[in-house]
Amino acid sequence: MDPLASALPVRHGETRFSDVEVRSYSLPLKDGDTFLGDLASGSEFRKVLRRERHRIDATGHPPFGSDRTHELTGDDLDAALRERNSTAEGRVIENAIGAFSQRFAAVLAEFLETAEWRGTQRVVCGGGLMEGDVGAELVRRTQSRLRVDRPDLELRRLHHAPDEAGMIGWTVAAPAGALEAGEAFVAVDIGGTNVRWGIVRSAHWKDGPRSASVIRHDKWCHAEEDVSREAVVERIAKGIRGMVRHAQSNGIRLAPLVGLSCPGIVCSDGRLARGGQNLPGDWSDGEFELPKAIAAEVGAIAGRRPAVVLHNDAVVQALSELTEMRDVERWAAVTLGTGLGNCSFQNH
Repeated sequence: MDPLASALPVRHGETRFSDVEVRSYSLPLKDGDTFLGDLASGSEFRKVLRRERHRIDATGHPPFGSDRTHELTGDDLDAALRERNSTAEGRVIENAIGAFSQRFAAVLAEFLETAEWRGTQRVVCGGGLMEGDVGAELVRRTQSRLRVDRPDLELRRLHHAPDEAGMIGWTVAAPAGALEAGEAFVAVDIGGTNVRWGIVRSAHWKDGPRSASVIRHDKWCHAEEDVSREAVVERIAKGIRGMVRHAQSNGIRLAPLVGLSCPGIVCSDGRLARGGQNLPGDWSDGEFELPKAIAAEVGAIAGRRPAVVLHNDAVVQALSELTEMRDVERWAAVTLGTGLGNCSFQNH
């Protein structure tokens, strides 16, 4: 019998951990036929930005030149924000932030009215849109709008970079005892646009996610390619094997654990019930088990068959913030990426 399988029973999508309980995640709230998350995602912000570019054309040329809106970098947007009072680009980003923060506040207000979010004292915002000066300004303005009706509610951004938070959260979500066998582990964050994999140093994991760090990582933008679900699995497994080789070459002692996170409702057996619509192919067909598919491709880690565990990506990213949430009882998180991830928590 595999000693790892008997020592580390795996339950995917776990909702109770030693310090915190997941009250909800991936709530499918709707405004008519539209999911609320589709109104306040990172992708939706780019649509708002595109409309403002077409609307403001003071010089006869589109602000930001001929660049397509989805190709503008965070640095491009931050630079425009610093010039909001003097350039067309600055007015575009100023107006886009104003319009989007109003929409974002309205969406959060709807979540805060649900039974699952009731009593929330703090909301942490993650996802790629939250990086840089634009992310900070969005949080500030959304907070200001919400304080009219909820003066005690606090909004803040992740302390870790979003790319890293989606892996570091496994220091909390890992099965009991999984991190004790090594100083680091491999984690994978699967999004609607990119897949990221990396090595998380967790030597002091008992101190919580604040002490963890991503010491090596890589990224693949699957949205730019016409790929199948099986091709994504194969590429993830290849990335994991590359991280294992790097750890071996550099004397990094890995725990036999692979943490996987992706959008959707995760069943205890590793299937996705729903919510993977932004991923290539059908990830909720009832037969597909991502952890099993990855385990079959990865092989051994540190001479042992690893525990491959799956959870929702917003939950894992939010759990990276647990150390900073000790002073509240109920808190929540949203991730603004291709879609809008949502989850809520209660500390023990």
